[in-house]
Amino acid sequence: MAQTKTISGIVKDVKTGKVLEGVSILARKGGITASTDNNGGFSITVVQKDTLDFTFVGYKPYKEPVDDRNVIEIQLEEDESTIDEVTVVAFGTQKKSSIVGAVTTVNARDLQVPSSNLTSAFAGRIPGLISFSPSGEPGADNAQFFVRGVTTFGYQSSPLILIDGFESTTDNLARLQPDDIESFSILKDASATVLYGARGANGIIMVNTKAGKEGPVQVSARLDVNVTTPVSMVQMLDGVDYMRLYNSARINRNPLLGNYYSEQKIQSTQNGENPMIYPNTDWYSELFNRSTNNKKANINLSGGGQVATYYVAVGVDKESGLLKVDKKNNFNNNIDISRYNIRSNVLFKLTPTTKLDTRMQSRFERYNGPYASATSIFNMVMNINPVDFPAVYEPDEANLYTEHILFGNSFSSGASLMPNPYAQMVRGYEDRNETTIIAQATLSQDLDFITEGLKFQGKASANTWSRYASRRSYNPYYYDVESYNQITEEYKLMVLNPTSGQPYLGNVIPIRDANGHFYFEARVNWDRMFGKHTLSAMTVGMMEEKLLTGGNSVSIYETLPERNMGNSGRFSYGFDDTYFAEFAYGYNGSEKFTGNMRYGFFPSFGLGWMISNQKFWKPIESVVNMFKLRATWGLVGNDAIAGRAGRFFYLSDIDLGGGQYRWGASFMNSYNGYTVNRYANPDITWEQSEKWNLGFESGFFNSALKIQGDFFRDYRSKIYMTRQNFPSSAGLEASISGNVGKVTSQGFDGSIEFQKYVGLDFWLSLRGNFTYAVNKFVELDERDYPDQYLKRLGHNINQQWGLVAERLFVDQHEIENSPHQDFGEYMAGDIKYKDINGDGVINSNDRVALGYPTVPEIQYGFGASMGYKAIDFSFFFQGNANTSFFINAGDSGIAPFVNRRNALSIIAEDYWSETNPNIHAFWPRLSTEAINNNVQQSSWWLRNGGFMRLKSVELGYSPRNLESIGFRKGSRIYFSTENPLVFSTFKLWDPEMGRNGLGYPPNRRFNVGIQLMF
Repeated sequence: MAQTKTISGIVKDVKTGKVLEGVSILARKGGITASTDNNGGFSITVVQKDTLDFTFVGYKPYKEPVDDRNVIEIQLEEDESTIDEVTVVAFGTQKKSSIVGAVTTVNARDLQVPSSNLTSAFAGRIPGLISFSPSGEPGADNAQFFVRGVTTFGYQSSPLILIDGFESTTDNLARLQPDDIESFSILKDASATVLYGARGANGIIMVNTKAGKEGPVQVSARLDVNVTTPVSMVQMLDGVDYMRLYNSARINRNPLLGNYYSEQKIQSTQNGENPMIYPNTDWYSELFNRSTNNKKANINLSGGGQVATYYVAVGVDKESGLLKVDKKNNFNNNIDISRYNIRSNVLFKLTPTTKLDTRMQSRFERYNGPYASATSIFNMVMNINPVDFPAVYEPDEANLYTEHILFGNSFSSGASLMPNPYAQMVRGYEDRNETTIIAQATLSQDLDFITEGLKFQGKASANTWSRYASRRSYNPYYYDVESYNQITEEYKLMVLNPTSGQPYLGNVIPIRDANGHFYFEARVNWDRMFGKHTLSAMTVGMMEEKLLTGGNSVSIYETLPERNMGNSGRFSYGFDDTYFAEFAYGYNGSEKFTGNMRYGFFPSFGLGWMISNQKFWKPIESVVNMFKLRATWGLVGNDAIAGRAGRFFYLSDIDLGGGQYRWGASFMNSYNGYTVNRYANPDITWEQSEKWNLGFESGFFNSALKIQGDFFRDYRSKIYMTRQNFPSSAGLEASISGNVGKVTSQGFDGSIEFQKYVGLDFWLSLRGNFTYAVNKFVELDERDYPDQYLKRLGHNINQQWGLVAERLFVDQHEIENSPHQDFGEYMAGDIKYKDINGDGVINSNDRVALGYPTVPEIQYGFGASMGYKAIDFSFFFQGNANTSFFINAGDSGIAPFVNRRNALSIIAEDYWSETNPNIHAFWPRLSTEAINNNVQQSSWWLRNGGFMRLKSVELGYSPRNLESIGFRKGSRIYFSTENPLVFSTFKLWDPEMGRNGLGYPPNRRFNVGIQLMF
């Protein structure tokens, strides 16, 4: 018979240290069971080498070998997938089961990505949020995001961002440390957003940061180091192919011109002879490194006692760009960002019923970068070819002791110099310091002595932001070869700009900007249960002021403070956790309007029905354990209908300095007139959103499978816009604007999650989400076009127009027998357009709506996480669909050879020529002059912007038995990659860049990280 013994122990929560009562314990070999008492203690009889299984509702199962111990301590980790969590909503929290509005909560762990920009993690992870990142330039890589798509064409279409209940900026959200996030919610419908009536029409992103919990100090430290490379680079021609194709383009339209580049130069370049005379410059390699290294770290401490709890964190980001630095310069022109985030959240328990929550957050950013933006430097590569000159000349005999850099250059047409991207990149720098400090204090008081469930809360918040920058540059000296001895290979350089060059840095160009934001709030909550009845009421008053305390603006409208105030309330009723009803309102005032228009009242109503709590549901409860329906309707306002300088619509904007008025016998008397910039309009008012939402939530197999979805509709009215159909015969000097625009949007968003534990060693989690959002103009004041297809009415806000390209012209005979194209000269091999209105002339009146909008109508994401013992693995895919863009084919885009510009490799591979008259070639007939006919926005350049991207892959390892050396459970090392693969029919550049494909590309990251908890 096996030898037995009795062991005892205690079970605690791994995060809070609190003891857990009612934990079930099973001794595997002996089959004995037990449970913890109200002090978390237990005692159980086991056999030798037994293993104990611990299970508790809302926590992950845990197994522990007994070994030779007689006393053990167990720490259980919350399973956030199984608890009926409390969800953060506007001005408070609610049980998830009682919410009637459309609120999506995101696990902060899903936002933990190698990038130091939080917004880069949004795409495809959050149902109801459309997000995309067109640029990877460090410091300028914020994603664009919209709650349920774009719902207005007014001034402000992005959502309201609240961090700890305080309005914040996209930059503050982007630089938020994921380790500091306690909850991340998206408020999407009227019931969820109406309490912020003046600002909630475009949806709300609400983030709460972590607070301390009672218990001993706990430390968490994370370090990430990653190698960053571009996702893709545009492929350009090398020097030999460029010269041959340029010569072909030169004689393609006028054979009398002859070749520009001699065969001798082409052969010498091909043979790799003297690179100063026969350069073959790969400008991308000359300007940019293949990769760069970035680092980020976060350390936080939390804990506290009966008097106070605290959460203190410090985060550091070190980012750098791909730009090279010239050793002759004594400054750094590459992007180099040092960012420090400091957070201190301290909760004081002043009395058993009074709490003071103080929160301080500071961000200090030091930016060093090029004089011109990195994106513009990437764009410059297209403007220069690889053979006319090297980036920098090696000194000739006369310049052996010249101290400044000998930048290469030559004249293009006339007396103008060609661009040298390398010179523009290294000619100067910008040094910038940016500081954000946010302070908040919230006083909470229980008022149970008046009536049970009554609470008061007062909040004050202040935010100051400042940016101070200095820019310095010099004027490069440019050189070209004056003479070359082919025998000795000696060359003589000549300076092309001897009088305009300046080899030293000039004076500082200062840039200063600053603002302040102050917010005050007073709130009363009452929550009470009477048997099966649950009642809740809340009312809140708020005031805020925004100040412009720096910058160069002299506009009185722009420099006056912005002020808003309002009152909001919410009243909720629930019966037996089955039926729910809610009424909410926002009553807000804005200084932008006057009279009866200054204040707006925005109500909402919502109903919910937890059908699975009905008795008739019992027979299928084992399969569908939870099913809930909810419906809401409401009105939400938006007072951000114009920029800060365009406020006070009820006032005229008149300047002195109009044309002079002369009169008198000799017309010698003159007085300055006035210029009317805007006419007063006291009828301008709020933009208004009427929102409908019908949603469902379901759980299957004890909520192992969760499916939820929402059908929504938004009717946006009173959109402020310039009236284009106002007659000029009215004799008005300034344009007329009014609340005359209307837009409808509708769609569906939903998510599906599956989680399964197989024994105690293996777990699996699958998830996916989908968002579909479309919109169209319902009413707007636009020009009275003779043809209906020219009107935007009925089309998407981001719809694009262009000509319909049929193919390339076959020959001159076809040109002579086709409608005239009114875009300059054209020949066989140039683009042939369709005459839409049949008037025999093709011009701007033949443009039609083409393709999908520039903002995706569909965004989706899916992925999986799994783990076996100490190893975990996860991946995530994200995709966009129903989106299009036009390739910029003009001289600011990919048009080759004009002013000896470079050319994309695809042009050499697929272009029309006399010997290859392919009427569907990628590029029309070549030319060294601008051919306006071929660069019109048309279906020829329209491309599908849809793609599917492997967004992230992560492999992690959590070592066991670290407690013996002082670490807590949860310590982990991991390898992850971001943007490793993309699948798209478009191959020239990353499709997420859209039309801006020649700019700074998105980044691919390979990351190694470690997290230590002790």
